Amino acid sequence: MTDAATPAIADLQALGFSQYEAKAYLALLRGGRQKGYEVAKESGVPRSMVYQALDRLVARGAAYRTEDKEGVFYGAVPPEELLSRFERDLARKIARARESLSRIGPERPAEAIWRVRGPERTVAEAQTLVEQADRALTLSLWQEQLDILQDALLEVRRRGVRIRLVLFGNRADPELGKIYYHHFVDPRVVEGRLRARLFVVVRDHEEVVVGNLVGEGESWAVRTRDPALVLVAEEYVRHDVVLAEMTLAYGVDKLTALWTGREDLRQMVTGEEVHGAP
Repeated sequence: MTDAATPAIADLQALGFSQYEAKAYLALLRGGRQKGYEVAKESGVPRSMVYQALDRLVARGAAYRTEDKEGVFYGAVPPEELLSRFERDLARKIARARESLSRIGPERPAEAIWRVRGPERTVAEAQTLVEQADRALTLSLWQEQLDILQDALLEVRRRGVRIRLVLFGNRADPELGKIYYHHFVDPRVVEGRLRARLFVVVRDHEEVVVGNLVGEGESWAVRTRDPALVLVAEEYVRHDVVLAEMTLAYGVDKLTALWTGREDLRQMVTGEEVHGAP
């Protein structure tokens, strides 16, 4: 097997294939209809194990077995057909599990707070709230965070969900609706104060995820339905909306002159009161 096969083998193993099964499947995919000893030679699977691996591939619907006067041959089921079958099977299993699990255990208390770490879990929590929205979403996002969530946001928008978004960036699909751009304070100043690229996603005025999602560094999120914390998060976004509109009406220079000209405001905006002078 070549180096190019390494990620394909890993992906097949993630779908439940053993290493030998994955190697045998790729050998069939590349070489077409083959006998067992040919698969062993091409894949590197020991001849003592290759027939067991091939029989498992046939049983799981990843390969087919034919027999004629020349002997027994094996072939690969095309990847698109195989993956579509896996996708359907997984969807059925998830539907059954969702139904059975919904009957077990109490709901999470409203005051409970979930904490997660890592970019994948952080994105998953934010995306889950977006997808579960029925009426409204209130969000504060940085550009790269919007880029990740935009498809999900467009989908719920098509379902009639109202979106209010404050964006630390300059690029958003107009189909999302009204976007408020955070241009009243340089985003670098905000990031310096928070020591994070903080995002907020509030679902239906009932549940919130607040987190830090960055390309490098630590990503984390907290999620809760506690009414007080939902209120605080939503008020945070509302205040930024009002400031964004005031800046458009009166100009960024006036606002900048105000907070830079007063020591108390400057210390709050830059984070000096927390982190000290830069």
